[in-house]
Amino acid sequence: MTIGQRIQQIRTEHALSQEEFGEKLGTTRQTVSRWELDQTYPELAKIVLMSKIFCVTTDSILKDGISTFDTEIEYFTCGVYRSACSEIVETEKFALVYYCSADKNILGTKLYSGFENQKRLVAICERNQHKQVTEFAYSYADGQAVQANSDALAAHLGEAYDSNAKKSMRRLEQFLVDHTGNPLPSVKEAGIPKCLTLWRMADSYEVSEASFFFFLCTGKTEYIFSIHLEDTNIYCGASYNIVFDLGLFGGGQFFRIRNYKDNREDFCRFTCNFSYELGEVDIPTEECELGKCLTTSKGLMWCVKRYTDDEIVLQGCGEDEYTYRRTDRRTEQFALVKEEA
Repeated sequence: MTIGQRIQQIRTEHALSQEEFGEKLGTTRQTVSRWELDQTYPELAKIVLMSKIFCVTTDSILKDGISTFDTEIEYFTCGVYRSACSEIVETEKFALVYYCSADKNILGTKLYSGFENQKRLVAICERNQHKQVTEFAYSYADGQAVQANSDALAAHLGEAYDSNAKKSMRRLEQFLVDHTGNPLPSVKEAGIPKCLTLWRMADSYEVSEASFFFFLCTGKTEYIFSIHLEDTNIYCGASYNIVFDLGLFGGGQFFRIRNYKDNREDFCRFTCNFSYELGEVDIPTEECELGKCLTTSKGLMWCVKRYTDDEIVLQGCGEDEYTYRRTDRRTEQFALVKEEA
């Protein structure tokens, strides 16, 4: 990513036109256009001003300019970190935190949003097992409005993310945001297993007055944090959903807050186990029939129901279907990196 591309990324993330962006920096639309095309580069004073206005570091503006500066670049590495009572997934734009109290009475999920170390709390959900109460709060409309059923949780929105918390935790995975901009492969080009892996390695963030949704998949682990106000439909889950030849194998869910209406449904369960390891997952050898959802002694198998070059549909349990599209909207696209020896 060049400096121009990074400036364009900052501008589009704040939904500003080139003219609006230029006005905030005291310059013209034409100048912003030349910056984004890497025809000219902003002077240092403009970079500092950009950093202050949009809450990004000057390093984050300059560090990706590989084609501009002949220097060794250190990229921000995303990762998954775990302790006895918590798991953190940190990306360039988000920090997702799952946690529990020592007695597992309180289960919670937090999402922070912002670039690198400038993240702020945008959503929180907590389940109190003793009181049998699930509370939540999230902000929308660029943080100008709030939906909540708890004033106490709503008061925490906007709090800064403590990036030092992960330093005392064990790192389970590391990965990078893919800034290449290369299109994802089609089924014809790469086949179903590879496409299911690459298409899912991303995160997606959508929020409105009526609902909040965040999905993240590292390639090894899948995380969901969603709130739909209608029917108080809340789901916070972390699981190992592993690609195999004809679909996905659900190898284990180690965190779950599932709140729906009055919670009389069987699927409304509240559990966590931060000692669960990916190495314990063993994909069964049974053949998966097309269009089936199979329950095995080791987990669930969601098999391919139908597919095209740009879409893969798996058969879920009952009437459920899981649809993955090559062209789905993604907030960040990820790339795996080699683990350190």
